[in-house]
Amino acid sequence: MNKLTLLAGFVLIASSHSLVAAEPGSVTVGAKGGTLGVGAEADIGLNDYLHLRGGVNVLNFSFDSTISNIDYDMEPEFKNASVFMDWYPFGGAFRLTGGLFFNDNTIDLTGTPRSDSEYWDAIPAGYEAYQSYADSIRVNGSVDFNTLAPYVGMGWNSNTEKKQGWGIAFELGVMFQGSPTVSTLTATAAEPFDVLATHPEVLSFLEEERQAIEDDLEEFQYYPVASLTLSYTF
Repeated sequence: MNKLTLLAGFVLIASSHSLVAAEPGSVTVGAKGGTLGVGAEADIGLNDYLHLRGGVNVLNFSFDSTISNIDYDMEPEFKNASVFMDWYPFGGAFRLTGGLFFNDNTIDLTGTPRSDSEYWDAIPAGYEAYQSYADSIRVNGSVDFNTLAPYVGMGWNSNTEKKQGWGIAFELGVMFQGSPTVSTLTATAAEPFDVLATHPEVLSFLEEERQAIEDDLEEFQYYPVASLTLSYTF
């Protein structure tokens, strides 16, 4: 059982507990899409002003980045479960939201050093004969974020009276998932160049590169959340 399954189970348990106390006709389910990918959610009306909402999202994409003249292919894989409290201060369409995301967010990266990369400065003298294997060099790593991520946002719900039927909702917010942490960073290459993977000078370079990658991805700690939800209220 993976982390996302456990988180989704937590959301369902929390929602089921509140459903017992909810009034008939106050349950809404929806499908959503946005900057956290695609997902589903359930909304339970506690009263005219407060609603408990939970959901799950998944997202996969890729982008390129160059750090220390190493070309990286970044592949984020975001998996989130969420528990929110919505406050409708005027009892209408506008809402304010606060809550938590339970994250299983990672970024896998694969880098190819350019010919002018600082990586080659870390190669000790005496290995010039191995330069023909240079094209096989890859720098691999994995980036993680905090498991618990606070969230604040605001939104609009077309079903202002929360009556039975279809509705749409739009939301904007920010997820605070913490600074990225590069948990692993290794260099690989074809034999016989692979003997340098654990050389002290190479390891020293990789440690500096690990910190450079964390700095480059720092903006991910504040992740913008925008979503559009198609829902049905029972």
